[in-house]
Amino acid sequence: MYRFLLIMLVPLFVYAKSGILTYIIDGDSVVLKDGVTNVICHLGDLDTPEIRVNTKLKREMKQCKFSKDEFISAGKLSLKYAKTILKVGKKYEYTIPRYFPSKNPVCYLKITKGLHVELYPRFDQLMVSHGYALPYIIRSTPKYTKMLLSIAKEAKEQKKGLWKTHFDLMQCLVKHRYSLRFLR
Repeated sequence: MYRFLLIMLVPLFVYAKSGILTYIIDGDSVVLKDGVTNVICHLGDLDTPEIRVNTKLKREMKQCKFSKDEFISAGKLSLKYAKTILKVGKKYEYTIPRYFPSKNPVCYLKITKGLHVELYPRFDQLMVSHGYALPYIIRSTPKYTKMLLSIAKEAKEQKKGLWKTHFDLMQCLVKHRYSLRFLR
């Protein structure tokens, strides 16, 4: 029995790392210095509006019929909120559960200080709970998917963050993501 538990828990610790936050790219991406290597991490199972023009922003503008400025305004609010939680120069623990096809890792960043830690110890949980991000749950575990969707639904109902300032834009983003149909 104990050997089975040990075998199940070992993968959780194999990928545990720590790194110094060197740059916050946007609301869902950062650069961590892990020893001598800079790691560009997509943060957890979340997605925030873009802050610069790229393929994703163009696709979402076409789908949602909102202007570039409206999307970028929402993205900048997500970035601003992320900067209130994360501090450049601080050391953070993180795990890498998987990689994107671009070879950039998905990182679960652990938040260690603050009243929110009891409820939401990971950065992605905190961003979704305050309404500054949507869950990105395509490859998440069923248990974690259910939890993130529940947190997102509560943020929407309470009109937190972008649900307060950019409600129609957030609704449109949800509408065009099948995995978020629970939030419609």
